Amino acid sequence: MRAAVMGVLVPVVLWPAVAGAQDITTVRTESFPRPPYSGATYYIYERAGRPICTKLSVCNKFNECEVTYRQGAFREDEDVATGAPYGTTLAVPISSGSLAKHVCLTRFGLAGR
Repeated sequence: MRAAVMGVLVPVVLWPAVAGAQDITTVRTESFPRPPYSGATYYIYERAGRPICTKLSVCNKFNECEVTYRQGAFREDEDVATGAPYGTTLAVPISSGSLAKHVCLTRFGLAGR
């Protein structure tokens, strides 16, 4: 299937409506600037469209990072004040065999659900 976007045909990917589709775990990212020369990236894990876990990675210009994990939705006040993220990615499904590799999910017992 294709859709016209600004006069250009682009392919459209449709996720099949299968039983258990709400059990699919996805991950997407949101990035925020952190002065000076730093950045914060949120990895937002979702199931049935609801955030179940958030990984926050704050890295400096030397690529030294601090990582924290929170159950559910989370955003630090500094990033809330910034407003919209400067970079995002689309939600990508995580295969059931890979769920246990994600610390955010295993830390809160969400990998097996």
